[in-house]
This record gives sequence, structure tokens and C-alpha cells, in this order.
Amino acid sequence: MKINFKRNNDKVSQTDKTASLEKILFRTCTIFFIVLISVQIVLSVPSVRAHLNIMDKSVGLPLGSDEYLYGRGKVTLALIDEEPDPQAKILVNGEQIAVFDKLEKPINVNDGDVIEIDGSESQINHMIKVQNASSNIDVKCINAIASIQRNIKKLVKIQFN
Repeated sequence: MKINFKRNNDKVSQTDKTASLEKILFRTCTIFFIVLISVQIVLSVPSVRAHLNIMDKSVGLPLGSDEYLYGRGKVTLALIDEEPDPQAKILVNGEQIAVFDKLEKPINVNDGDVIEIDGSESQINHMIKVQNASSNIDVKCINAIASIQRNIKKLVKIQFN
């Protein structure tokens, strides 16, 4: 009879130890959770963050819309045997960037840009040629010719060396 009582007593003490350990773990988790939320709230305020001088060097500066990580090229487009026509538009990747108000028009390009000529509002037909290109542009792009007859036509896709 005594042995059974002792065993029950051990079981009770084991349950008490487990319960007290669970309470300690629960309280510790609760305290760390509250501290974590409090620190996150404090760090979300920019003035406090600047005052604490906590700067993450991996964040860096965001790129602007006109910043390029590589060099740009330059091509010169020419109207062949014609007068300037401001109705003929130069499109790069579908956006108008210039008109042929002169016989030759230099434009800045990036690798992979598609140059098109929009002659849809022009009253006369045009022949347009890539007259010149900077040294970083593939030679295949030079001397590309397109005939425009009141339409939009692809002239060349720029490829860098």
C-alpha cells in the first residue's frame, strides 16, 4: 500500500513539474512576443530609427527611372533623298522620341531597343536608313533601311557588341 502511494506521489510531482515548466515557457514566449512587437513598432517610426542610428547597409539606394547600369549607344537615322518631314516620327520601343525635322536625327538607344518609324500621318513615302552608330553597337544594325508608306514599320533592333 505504501508503494502505491509513493508512486502516486511521484506522478503528482511529475505533473506539477511539467505544469510549472509549461508556465515558464508560456510566460517566456509571451514576454519575448511583447518585446518583439514593441521593438517593431518603435523601429517603424523613421525619426526614432534615425535617432537610434540603425542603418541596414544592404538596403542601399533605389534605382531611378533613368539610371542605366550599362552604357548607352547612339545611332543616327537619315531620310534618304528627301526633305525633312515632321510628320514622320521615330519610335523606340513603341514610344515617340523624335520627329524628322532634319534630314539626320541622332538618338540614344539601349541594347535590345526596337526602332520603328511612324509615317501614318505623313503625306509622302519615306526611305529611312541607319546612317551611323556608336562603336558599342553591332555592325549589323548599320545600313538598315525601311520604306515607310503611311504606316509604322520596324527599322532595326539594336544589338550591342
